[in-house]
Amino acid sequence: MTDTEIAHTPGDPAMARPDPAMFAPLTYHENSITWAHLTSGWYKQAAVYPGLSEPWKETGALLDDLLAARQAARQAAPEPEAS
Repeated sequence: MTDTEIAHTPGDPAMARPDPAMFAPLTYHENSITWAHLTSGWYKQAAVYPGLSEPWKETGALLDDLLAARQAARQAAPEPEAS
């Protein structure tokens, strides 16, 4: 065995299946937190490495367009009836 190989025993927790909730869609609140975190990182990167920030500006504009389209679709969707 080399240093890069890892030996797992049958009862090893590392061999357990991942939690399915880990792959569930994010809520609106979780998405807004992620968006704020990424935006903050883009601004910080632009301040430190201005030349590297150009692709992020393009991505940021695309994400803004996608967010606006999603919000418009949500507003246009009929409200579910209360039971």
